[in-house]
Amino acid sequence: MNAQKYLYLPTAALILITALRLAPAAQAATNDNEDFKWQEASKELDAFPFSQAFTDSIRKAHAGALAQQKGLRAVEPGRFITGETLVFDVGWTVFKAGYLILSATHIRSRGFLRVGAKAMTGNAVSAIYKVRNYEISWIDADGLYPVLFEQHVREGKKYKADNYVVYDNVNNKLFLKGDKVFETPKFTHDYISVMYYVRSMPLNPGDTFEASLFSKPKTYPLKFKVHDKRENIHVGGKDYNCVKVEIAMVGEGRVFTKRDKMFVWVTDDKDHYPVMLKSKAKIGSLNAKLVQITK
Repeated sequence: MNAQKYLYLPTAALILITALRLAPAAQAATNDNEDFKWQEASKELDAFPFSQAFTDSIRKAHAGALAQQKGLRAVEPGRFITGETLVFDVGWTVFKAGYLILSATHIRSRGFLRVGAKAMTGNAVSAIYKVRNYEISWIDADGLYPVLFEQHVREGKKYKADNYVVYDNVNNKLFLKGDKVFETPKFTHDYISVMYYVRSMPLNPGDTFEASLFSKPKTYPLKFKVHDKRENIHVGGKDYNCVKVEIAMVGEGRVFTKRDKMFVWVTDDKDHYPVMLKSKAKIGSLNAKLVQITK
């Protein structure tokens, strides 16, 4: 896999693509994942984020833009604003590929929701191509739009990359590490912030809405449709009453084409937990299932 090509893909998609590429190996050794300790593996990633001094230097370099970020919009943030950790088992067809851990912390003193996403391949896939990635989105706690995005990539035996994106939601620009600047629509999201923005929506059957998503080097419109039928989903040993949300990414160069289908089942309550994700494509069925919730 060319990791650089997938640099700005979501962590879940990165694991799914890795699983697809290595499916034969995963099939041959899928039982190896049974003793994979994601709690221990996740600790390997704790040293990846930028230091406070470096993060402060980024904010200082973009102080003008960041100083104007507050109060641009207000949405109902949902109960996840109090903090939570969600753990997903990710795989291809019936084979396990790894885990995705989403941890949200409300930093009240600074007005941010800090959400970290850790992606880790399990034992079977790691034996051939190990993934330990950590992405962090600093999100305005009132408006649920991103202000700063960190990405820390560790793949295979040698590949390593540390990147960031600064969101200027006043002047509709993005600043990437390396002084690259992109024009974007207001309130453009990263792959983490868009999930929490969607969770803040009412998600009533029949609802449709849109959001903008940056995936280097372009910004794509995402279209969401809430299906009319509610469903009971059993994952992680529990049953959840859910609404089904269909997601479509519009534009050339997207990961999923219009012939493919991506669905997320979200709990039909105030929490709006994403409990299951599936994508049916020519290449097979990709999935992520919620296995643990910690508040």
